[in-house]
Amino acid sequence: MRLLFICLICFFTFLASLKAQTWSEHVATIIYKNCSSCHKEGGIAPIALTSYENVFLHRFSIKSAVTGKHMPPWPPDPSYTTFTDQRILTPTEISSIVSWVDKGAPRGNTAIEPEPPTSKTGNLGTPDKILKMPTFTSTAVDRDIYQCFVLPTDLSTDKILSAIEVVPGNRSIVHHVLVYQDTTANKKARKLDAASAEPGYTSFGGIGVPSAPMLNAWVPGTVTRRLPAAFGNRLYKNSDIVIQVHYPAGSAGKQDSTKVNLYFNNNAQAREVYLQPVLNHSSTLTNGPLFIPANTVKSFNAAYTTPAGISVSVLSVAPHMHLIGESIQVWGNKAVNNDTIRLIKIPHWDFHWQGDYQFQKPVVLPPKTKLQAKIVYNNTTSNPHNPVNPPVDVRLGEGTTDEMMLVYFAYTPYQPGDENIILDSSLLVTEIPTQHHHHGNELKFFPNPVASWLQFVNPHPHETAELIIWDITGRIILKRKLNHDYFVQIPTKNLPNGFYRAGLKTSEGMSRGSFVIKN
Repeated sequence: MRLLFICLICFFTFLASLKAQTWSEHVATIIYKNCSSCHKEGGIAPIALTSYENVFLHRFSIKSAVTGKHMPPWPPDPSYTTFTDQRILTPTEISSIVSWVDKGAPRGNTAIEPEPPTSKTGNLGTPDKILKMPTFTSTAVDRDIYQCFVLPTDLSTDKILSAIEVVPGNRSIVHHVLVYQDTTANKKARKLDAASAEPGYTSFGGIGVPSAPMLNAWVPGTVTRRLPAAFGNRLYKNSDIVIQVHYPAGSAGKQDSTKVNLYFNNNAQAREVYLQPVLNHSSTLTNGPLFIPANTVKSFNAAYTTPAGISVSVLSVAPHMHLIGESIQVWGNKAVNNDTIRLIKIPHWDFHWQGDYQFQKPVVLPPKTKLQAKIVYNNTTSNPHNPVNPPVDVRLGEGTTDEMMLVYFAYTPYQPGDENIILDSSLLVTEIPTQHHHHGNELKFFPNPVASWLQFVNPHPHETAELIIWDITGRIILKRKLNHDYFVQIPTKNLPNGFYRAGLKTSEGMSRGSFVIKN
């Protein structure tokens, strides 16, 4: 009886809390955290959700989307692998939104409203360099076209990139964008461009420069994030960025002017990250070729064994298929004990929500790891994404109604300690100080003692700051400018064991902390 009484008290307390839901105190934080990175001016979503007014306007659609679990979109199975920045609402958060809408969506006390996201053009703030292609009018009448555009970087020195953000100029006709770097001495891509009368030049299956490495890609659903300070993509001086833009059939007459935002990494010791479709439809299918007859559900398997004597650290994984893809699962098996390394599982593939999924920590693949994938395609009328009814045979190709199977891996050669590098700041066990308090904030480092990397959350991410580190004698051993960096990583491999003090200096004062290096 007593237990029943306690349960009833908890239940009615829960109901009372739902009745009190307001935008200012409860809902704004949920929306800003889970929705506004896409739903903003210039974002990939069609409506902005960056203020009380526009969320109120779309409140009923939001309620329907979150109760049906259509939004926020997060295709990977979270019980298989946990990634950085997972967009998953808890049952309590869904209940808060539903209750708030049902009670008239009250605003509440405006004095305690969280500040809305400030970035309008991207997730990463102001780019260090913006490259924009000329305005191009699509000629894709009854066939897809792949138009390449040369974007000179005009760099006098090499740069390390922490992020490459592709911003499609016309999302209604841009199917995908691949980003390459042309470092050829004779500027081969420029010559191909000069030989074409129209802006850019047509090239299927690449940019026509076999030696040009791929740097990045944009597909529907992509959300760009910065690489941690320890890593980066090298952009060579005097090189050209070349983007291949896929315009689907039926887009003729429509214009596009896609741009590429570059964000530099000031860490001169950053390790180079490579992007490769290690598992692919061309060379790793074990039961190919990729062909899905009409009215069939067909599975394929892919496998690749990493080289002997080489370990790699994988930062992210990005599967890619087209419209009749139904599911994909990717894993690895270690050579020594056959232990399974879970990489990604997407049980319900959605072409419109693809992404580059960053692990919470680098995933280390030992030598001779067998990477594997199981891929299912549904070429029947039961697949709601099937573009053709009645279904027709589907073959390998780069057209929207063709099919592909690619699993991109962003990786770098392994170094001891990589498995301890934090890629996801939510793993930090310290509280994040509020941005409204500028004096007396304590810098808290994770882990502490420190081995290879000093890692902490910046309590002043909206300000320019200077990090200063002193050794036990009071000698300054490091100064570094932080330009709106939220998650900070400083290499400490070259510092001797011992006690250190640190200060983060802003216009409002100094935050302080201490740490121990113990290698």
